[in-house]
Amino acid sequence: MLKKFIFPITLLSILSILSVVILTEALYLNFTSPNLFSGFYISIVTPIAIGIWILFILERVLLRKIAYKIIILSEIGIAFLLFIIFSYQNSKTSIRIETNKPFVLVLFDAPKSSSISFEKKGLFSKELVIKDTNLIHLNPSFEFKNDLKIETPEHWKQTSTDKSSTTIQGKKVGYLFIINSELPKSYLINSEKYIDSLLHINTAK
Repeated sequence: MLKKFIFPITLLSILSILSVVILTEALYLNFTSPNLFSGFYISIVTPIAIGIWILFILERVLLRKIAYKIIILSEIGIAFLLFIIFSYQNSKTSIRIETNKPFVLVLFDAPKSSSISFEKKGLFSKELVIKDTNLIHLNPSFEFKNDLKIETPEHWKQTSTDKSSTTIQGKKVGYLFIINSELPKSYLINSEKYIDSLLHINTAK
């Protein structure tokens, strides 16, 4: 009876067995060493395991009416589609900065720049490595990208970030100001003047 219930093997049957193993582990942790983590763990695992078993039982019923090949191909197709959706939703455009300077200023003021320099990572993610400079010019469209991630130098112990806009040559320009300490008081008092002074210093160099 058990053999007939488990076989033929499908993706859902494998997931069902794994869910039992993971749920057993969650229950064991919750009873032997109850804490915030074990409680959160079991609250997440339990509904997922129940959902998988409901789908598994439904699949067993469908296997009596639909060919095994159709079921397995459908599951593979759904799994692939879920993988694509998950990869897309978790994709990001990252800029990894390597500099010895104590701050990074990203200006969204270069219409001619493009994502050509970005290297593809995974299916949908992209990465750009910036070295030996702390002044970065990006296309204005990047200012509104929710998946844009600035990765600061690894040796920075603390970071403060402010996103705002300033006026450069009579044109309003968005920027990201990132510093490896708390935001300076002079910046908080007059951010536009502070950014302007940084630009003058970098231009002079």
